[in-house]
Amino acid sequence: MDLRRSLDQPVSDYMSIGFARVRFDDPVTDAARVMQKARATEAIVMRDDDPVGIVTERDILYKVVAAGLDPSAAKVRDVMSAPVATVDSAAKVVDAIAKMSKLGVRRLAVTRKGKLIGLVTQKAMVSGGLEQHVALPELASPNVLACPYCGAFMGDRDELSRHIDRTHLGLGLLEGDLSKW
Repeated sequence: MDLRRSLDQPVSDYMSIGFARVRFDDPVTDAARVMQKARATEAIVMRDDDPVGIVTERDILYKVVAAGLDPSAAKVRDVMSAPVATVDSAAKVVDAIAKMSKLGVRRLAVTRKGKLIGLVTQKAMVSGGLEQHVALPELASPNVLACPYCGAFMGDRDELSRHIDRTHLGLGLLEGDLSKW
């Protein structure tokens, strides 16, 4: 799929509707179980029927485990990130990526007419789920050269040239020996 077309697709093409939900007052252990059962790395935190935050594996690891807190006593409200960042389901992928980058987040709650209908992750938009891939240009480093054959990273053009000669083409071509070619 062409990159421009991928970036112009609606976020709803990449969102998950089967995302994990936990309650604001749940113990962190309950949240971890819900996330494990859903095979998710995050859960939307709900207070009544409203999304009020998001809790991730990192939140649990860093804010509870690393801090030495008791996960059965700690509450989701104490470790969640709030408010939960949102994007409209009709928004383009490029706009969602830009918003994630600006906010420093990897997940957005997806809304339609102000109601929560799904969750979209940076990973879903990059890997695409169903044979679709969207590149994240801001993740590519302009100062690093990658081998077009194997993807290995090289520090400069000379190193890349030597790597291609030795690993992929064999010695001789650049030294003027065209007998193999």
